[in-house]
Amino acid sequence: MTTPARSRSAERLVDILLELHINGVVHRSDLMQKFKITERTVYRDLNALSPIVQHTGNGQYRLIHAAPISRGQGLHNAVANLLNADSFFPDRGATFWQNLESRVEENHILILSNDAAHTVQKDIRLHLTAIEKSIKNRNVCQMIYKDKTRSVNPYKLINKKNIWYLQATENGRLKSFSLSQISWFDIQKEIFILDAGTIELLEKNLDPWVSEDTFEVKIFTNNNISHYFKRRDLLPEQEVMAESHDGITIRCQAAHENQILPLIFYWLPNIQVLEPEWLRVKLFETLEGYLSTASANSLAETL
Repeated sequence: MTTPARSRSAERLVDILLELHINGVVHRSDLMQKFKITERTVYRDLNALSPIVQHTGNGQYRLIHAAPISRGQGLHNAVANLLNADSFFPDRGATFWQNLESRVEENHILILSNDAAHTVQKDIRLHLTAIEKSIKNRNVCQMIYKDKTRSVNPYKLINKKNIWYLQATENGRLKSFSLSQISWFDIQKEIFILDAGTIELLEKNLDPWVSEDTFEVKIFTNNNISHYFKRRDLLPEQEVMAESHDGITIRCQAAHENQILPLIFYWLPNIQVLEPEWLRVKLFETLEGYLSTASANSLAETL
């Protein structure tokens, strides 16, 4: 006689809690292997435990308010996860922490990032506490965004290139809202139910431009700039399709045209959109509009 799915789920939850109490942390991939279940099922199990379990980065989860296991490294790891240190130092083992203080004191390593938005202090001071509270308690929120009143279910705050975004669902669609464009934010009494699919999407895409509905873009870069794209991924989900003596053809996935067009404008005239056609047209129309406006302004100055 087979065990009902609900009973198997309950057994897994008990097992996960026991492991958390014994070891302090569990890892998503380890749970998949241990129980021989899919990643989506693991997300669903961990979501069921979300009132007492929290994600600490890199697929690891721990009990809320649980004390760090490794003396001296718990807080360091939490801060490193918060700041996405793995993108700069992929290996954060014991040697990394042993050399950390000397690296800071000797000042021979410097990590530079984009300058913060001018309004970041005001944005964080006005909204951080309320948004964090609403995310933690799963409160529906109302806000005025770009002079329009919106009702959203908040999921996560993300900082990309020193610009803060609130990732939330509106009418069932996942969107990113720039904090600098929020002029009023209010927590409602209504509680919303977390969507496992949305959580999975956010876990896999550490970017404000995230959506279930993406489109494929094919781009060609000539040899003047191709080495930049081969050195690291400059486009979302970038994949080199072909190389020739003239340059490389790249395929990527985008959630919004504004995720791609600013990058293309930056690399002009050494880059071109091959597909989709509508994005090529959008690029040309934007350039034509700019040139038309610039020409009109130049003509007006000469009169």
